[in-house]
Amino acid sequence: MAQDFRAARSEEVLLTELTSASADLRLDADHREIRIPFTIAPNADPSGIELLMNAIPDSARSGGRIEAFVNRSRAVVLQPRAESFEARFALYSDDLRAGENTLVLRIVEPGEDGWTVSAQASRLRISAAPPLGYSALSEVEAALNADFAAPRRVHVDAQAAGDDELAVAALIAQGLALRMGEAPILVSDADVAELVVTAFVRGSGAPAIDLTGPSEVRLSAASPAALIASARLFAARSMQAHTVRFDMAAALNAPRLEVTPTPVSADRDALAGLANLGAPFGLDQGGRAAVVIAASDEDQRNAALSVIARAGLASGSAWLYAWFGDDIDAAPERYDLMVLGPQASLDPRLLAAAPGEVRAAANAAANRTPQRRRYYGSTAYAADPSERDARITGVAALFATPEGRQVALFTAPDGADFARAAKRLARSEMWTELDGRAALWDASNVTHFGPSAAPRFSAEWISGELRAHDEWLALGAFSLAVLLLLGSINVNRTSRRAS
Repeated sequence: MAQDFRAARSEEVLLTELTSASADLRLDADHREIRIPFTIAPNADPSGIELLMNAIPDSARSGGRIEAFVNRSRAVVLQPRAESFEARFALYSDDLRAGENTLVLRIVEPGEDGWTVSAQASRLRISAAPPLGYSALSEVEAALNADFAAPRRVHVDAQAAGDDELAVAALIAQGLALRMGEAPILVSDADVAELVVTAFVRGSGAPAIDLTGPSEVRLSAASPAALIASARLFAARSMQAHTVRFDMAAALNAPRLEVTPTPVSADRDALAGLANLGAPFGLDQGGRAAVVIAASDEDQRNAALSVIARAGLASGSAWLYAWFGDDIDAAPERYDLMVLGPQASLDPRLLAAAPGEVRAAANAAANRTPQRRRYYGSTAYAADPSERDARITGVAALFATPEGRQVALFTAPDGADFARAAKRLARSEMWTELDGRAALWDASNVTHFGPSAAPRFSAEWISGELRAHDEWLALGAFSLAVLLLLGSINVNRTSRRAS
């Protein structure tokens, strides 16, 4: 269980994440007020609020006073010159509260031209002590969906599900992601978690979800095999308006737990389709998907579950009917296959049967990772930040087998840290940058290999082609060097004879 005392923390969120408007925000004579709603988790104790505002004038005739305030509190007034500015300032927090709040930006006595507030560069920062616990499942639901003071670190214990442990854990992870709007931070130690979700066999009764502690949610059923029904209930239906128990009867009238994916023109046969739409694994709620987690420890398993959660969020709904396991040979043969784990734990046949782009990405990743060294008492190498970052290296791939089966891989080469790499991918914007048949990611960048959405013969397309066929290019360069060497020898012989 999490500790009773939790120190206050500060969180900063871009305004683009709080408003549905995709464009920048306008303040002028026709748009005198901007209202941006945000939520703080129930039972949290907010203590401070700051706004980082980035604004650009339309012209030298832009003017007026800009007021910023929260709810009905006093306003902070800015009277900027007609110049671009970025200002960080504290707002009055006397009316800041747990639950729903509204940030208001208002222009008073505007000039002939207005201002553009950059939602991409402006941020809202809240300081709040996270909740000590919750009194109802509806509060847990609201907290997970909150913009600030949400329970980010979650411990999942599904051991009671027996053979279905991975399936139950995966559905819990996807249910969390659909509520949070992001992949959860899954932790192995319940003492550092802000929320604990467990599975429990109670001997009789229908599958149900109960609030069994201030920060503990328990999925229960009459047998280990029946716990999968509780997990599907958690991943498929919202628990809003429910107190301490949510069961099958309550689920009949409960809203579906789903999100609408952002419309994108992504190739469903490339990684972009998986990253943005969950394709093809999210089709029919995972009815034709087999997911294999080849993890060697709990940290790696949690990292793989975070990737699965992010993929489920991209699908818009949980993969309720997917097959989950740790043995690739047990996966249904006709199902599309997703495999997650370090390269050393994967079946070698996967990479051997993969297209050249996938092997090229794997080779490039292996070349980036630090090699094992003997320290002989020195810690200089171990403490090198660049070497630590090099361990955050992973490879993602999506390709079709000759039998028409789609195979997705998320792996990391020897020397890399699969757990850190997978967590970084699942919880960053690099996820939406995945594209092509294969991609290599590190601490901050994604490199594509193979077909992608880039126009043919563009710089990106040429770069991908060169990386995909680097072995043939190296062979060609070597052959050319040999020919030139032989040619130079022949020229030297001819010149000596002539002399």
